[in-house]
Amino acid sequence: MKKYAATAKATFANLPSDKQQRVVTAAIREFAASGYQRASLNTIVRQADIAKGSVYQYFANKEALFLYVFEQFSLAVKREVKAHAGKGKGAIPGFFDQVREVLLAGIAFIDANPEAFELYLKILFEQEVPQREKLVSQLRLFSAEYFTPLLEEAKARGEIRADVATATVIFLLDAVIERFLQGYAKPYLDSGLGLAGKDRSLLINEIDAVIAILRDGLAPEQNGA
Repeated sequence: MKKYAATAKATFANLPSDKQQRVVTAAIREFAASGYQRASLNTIVRQADIAKGSVYQYFANKEALFLYVFEQFSLAVKREVKAHAGKGKGAIPGFFDQVREVLLAGIAFIDANPEAFELYLKILFEQEVPQREKLVSQLRLFSAEYFTPLLEEAKARGEIRADVATATVIFLLDAVIERFLQGYAKPYLDSGLGLAGKDRSLLINEIDAVIAILRDGLAPEQNGA
């Protein structure tokens, strides 16, 4: 999977980490609020408290900055997911417990990084984003890379129906997780579930209901059922 860290110049890499973070935070905020086309580099440098010309010392242009910010978003998502990996209920977490943890990781990420998730939604829904298809496909590829080995292990343990192709299961999981998180972040996308405003325990109940439906559809039938 291609990394976009190279879009930052060496001058940016040599900055103190707190100054790097100021630039990234300001860029995420502006791209999330305005979208790529309308985003203003002047606004970014002002919010980052750096000299106006500095951004061109760090990045070749707005697209290079955008791609770098996207890479930071991608890395943050992966860290959040991996931090929750293996937190299922059993000593060896079941597959559906792991899916549940991915959903919880997504909620935790949105709570901690609402502007970053807003940026992701801009990439999904706005057409005039540089390399948009490649960026979206990168996240889809991460989903496949993450779930494929878990699915193969689950099939070997008899948790998942052997007659359903792994790619089909990943497509289904990706769609369900994506839609749930969109609904959590944006009430107008939650189909009336009220996810964003739910008490934590009620939100967990909604997650468990989704996981139960996935389990019922994907788990093998038990003998005598």
